[in-house]
Amino acid sequence: MKKLLFILLLLPTICFGQTKQDLFYLIDKFPVDKAGNIDFCIIDSVKNVSKESLHIRAIQAINCFFKDSPSPIMPVYNETNDMIIYRGRFGRYERAKKTFSSVLNTYVYRFTLKIEYEDNWYKIDFYDISESIENITTDLSELLNKDYYNKARLTSSSLKAKYNSILFIYNYLTTKTNSIGEYMRQTEKKTGK
Repeated sequence: MKKLLFILLLLPTICFGQTKQDLFYLIDKFPVDKAGNIDFCIIDSVKNVSKESLHIRAIQAINCFFKDSPSPIMPVYNETNDMIIYRGRFGRYERAKKTFSSVLNTYVYRFTLKIEYEDNWYKIDFYDISESIENITTDLSELLNKDYYNKARLTSSSLKAKYNSILFIYNYLTTKTNSIGEYMRQTEKKTGK
């Protein structure tokens, strides 16, 4: 009987799963530069590829990898700086259980993507990343602030929601950064007989 009571007391912890240590481990995985800014960035070189070809690849990559993005803003080409800036967003839904019902939370994540290029090199950079739920917008740097989690008394469900948000952002940006990088590195197909 004591074992059954012990298991029932641990059940909420087992169900929610994420702890503050799990959250801190995930926060430590994020790429951060020396100034403490989020640094989802790739700088790479490509052989024998002109600036014009990289410009076309950058536009094609944005059209390919962000066609499902609900952002109505089209990429902006800045001719003097040789870059494309794209402001986009993506979302996720999470069902939160309440005492006698459940609520569907909608999270919207906004970002800015900048692709710079010159002959034989390019740079992909994600920045201005934020999360919005209802009418509250939070910058990613605030979500990754460990001091906040140490000072705040968050419930296990709040920790789970923060963990899920940070994990979702990390997976999305890692996948998109790598996909765009691969697209920019692709070699042009040679036609021959």
